[in-house]
Amino acid sequence: MQQHRMDKIFCGAMIAFAIGCGAVAWSYPFDSSYFPRILSVFIALIGLCFWVRLSKSNTDKVHDGRKGQALAALGVFGAISAYIFALQIINFELSTLLFIGLFSFCLGCRHLVTILVVSLLSTAILYGIFFEFLAVSRPESLFFEQVGIL
Repeated sequence: MQQHRMDKIFCGAMIAFAIGCGAVAWSYPFDSSYFPRILSVFIALIGLCFWVRLSKSNTDKVHDGRKGQALAALGVFGAISAYIFALQIINFELSTLLFIGLFSFCLGCRHLVTILVVSLLSTAILYGIFFEFLAVSRPESLFFEQVGIL
């Protein structure tokens, strides 16, 4: 019951944070604030969806406990650290493709075609948003820089 209440407090805090950031973002001209506006709306929607899910869930369920939650958190942070390390060794596209595919598998998706399609589309969308639309420079990688492929 305590965890359920803490989760609802977190949802409320995230919604309030998104509204505050959105209010600031909407006070700036559209050209310089379209990304923060989209991000604040997205955070508010995710917080609201989580709130609705918590409201519909059964509060009598037994949680994994602190040890299970700590192991899950370490697994997530370890996977993200491995992804960041892989970005420096191999290029963005391959690292992201592998990360999303392995994470999908760990989250329970066992259909190979679904994993491939989701990984490819997600990588392509991220590539398009960051490197083409926002013109962010690609991270340098050791392998492809040394070989001179990209």
